[in-house]
Amino acid sequence: MRIALSRSRLAAAAATLLLSLGLAATPTLARAEAQADSGPTTPSAPLTISPSSGAPNTSVTVRAACEPNGPATSPAFQQDITLRQSSNNQWVGTGRIKSSGLQSGRSYTVTVRCRDGVTLTTNFTVTSATPTGGAAAGFGGSSGVGGGDSAATALAVGGGVAVAGTAGYVFLARRRRATGSHY
Repeated sequence: MRIALSRSRLAAAAATLLLSLGLAATPTLARAEAQADSGPTTPSAPLTISPSSGAPNTSVTVRAACEPNGPATSPAFQQDITLRQSSNNQWVGTGRIKSSGLQSGRSYTVTVRCRDGVTLTTNFTVTSATPTGGAAAGFGGSSGVGGGDSAATALAVGGGVAVAGTAGYVFLARRRRATGSHY
C-alpha cells in the first residue's frame, strides 16, 4: 500500500508540475503569436516624442506612423527634425531642444503633416530637470490611453500563481511524508 501511495503522489506532483510549466509557457507563446499576427511594429500612438519633457538642449526622438510631408516642427526645436523611414514602417528623426529662449514648465507643440493630409500633434514640456518618459498623442493631439498588453500580463500572473501553487504543494507533500500524516 505504501508503494502505491507514493507512486500516486509522484504522479500527482508530476501532473501538477507539467500543468504549471504549460501555464508558465503560455504568456511567451501568446506574445509570439500576437507579434506574428500583428506584422511590423508601429508606435502605439500616431505621433510620439521621447522623452516627453526635459531641460533645454535635451536630445529628442520623434516617431510618426504616417509618411510625413515635411519635417517635424516645434518652436522648442533647435531646427526642424527630418523624419526617415525605419525598418519597421515608422518614420523616425532625432533632434535637440533649444538651449535658450524657452520657458520652464511650458508645453510646446510638436507637429507633423502627413502626405495624406492629416496633421499629427503632440507636446514637449520644457523642465529644468532630467527627461521623463515618451509622450503618446493621437490625431490633433488627442492622447492615447492604456499602452499595456493586459492579456499577456494576465497570463504571466496566472503562470506565476500556478508555479507558486505547485511549489507549495510539493513543500506540503514532503512535509506530510516526513511526519507520517496523510491529511
